Amino acid sequence: MKRLGLLFLLLGAGIAHAAAQSSGNTSAERPVLRVLLIGNSLIYTNNLPGLLRSMARAQDAGPLFETETYVMPGAELARHWKSGAAAKALEQGHWDFVILQERGGLLACAASPAQKEQDDCRNSLRAHRRFAELAGRHGARVLLLGTWGPDAAWQDNLDRGLRQVARETGATPVMAGTRLRAREAESGGKPKSLFTDDSLHPSLPASLIVAAVLYREMAGKPAHAANLRLDFPLLPPGTRMGDNLPLEHNEALNALARPVTLGADELPPLLEAAQTDH
Repeated sequence: MKRLGLLFLLLGAGIAHAAAQSSGNTSAERPVLRVLLIGNSLIYTNNLPGLLRSMARAQDAGPLFETETYVMPGAELARHWKSGAAAKALEQGHWDFVILQERGGLLACAASPAQKEQDDCRNSLRAHRRFAELAGRHGARVLLLGTWGPDAAWQDNLDRGLRQVARETGATPVMAGTRLRAREAESGGKPKSLFTDDSLHPSLPASLIVAAVLYREMAGKPAHAANLRLDFPLLPPGTRMGDNLPLEHNEALNALARPVTLGADELPPLLEAAQTDH
């Protein structure tokens, strides 16, 4: 994993690195799934949508992904709903999947009858319902991307809250945070292996695990190890975002891309972590 950490540092600093072509099959005959992502820095750090597209391209078969991503630092889903840009995109485009990612550990509140009555929690639940209802009217399947807490007790509340929101909205919970914490425990509890120095944002290995978890859910099968061409910027946590501009259309940020190829030999333990049920 040292190479992955070095790769993240180099790209975050904007240092160019020579690229090789990956062996992914990009045949036009493969189906294309359109994915709308709505969330905050836990999505844009390391460019999770780009990792999803790259992972799909690298497979010998299965769907390709086309993404559009609305993210703001520290944003709650209620803020996205109020902004209106993500809802407008959902209403006007044809989407196969909508991925909702709430701020940090906020959804732990849904596991507590008392906390559910607090304003932040009520606003979050209302935003989840509104996005889910809108997605349902337009034939899109909603995935709730689970985040991670600072310890096992918090993670348990967060996971229970996520499942509760999934039951209330008819969405599918994606327990990515649980997978990351399990992987961390297996590696001896070394947070720097999966998280940045703030112990909150994902490192590149962590983002790859999350991408593999989402890939499995949307493609209906696990990803296999293959060279990944990363032709998009691996964004650091503090990157500034526009409220109404999709990440994929942000020319200033995308100009920072320094294409590299991540070798298939780096991926097996990360893909295994994504496939293990906990």
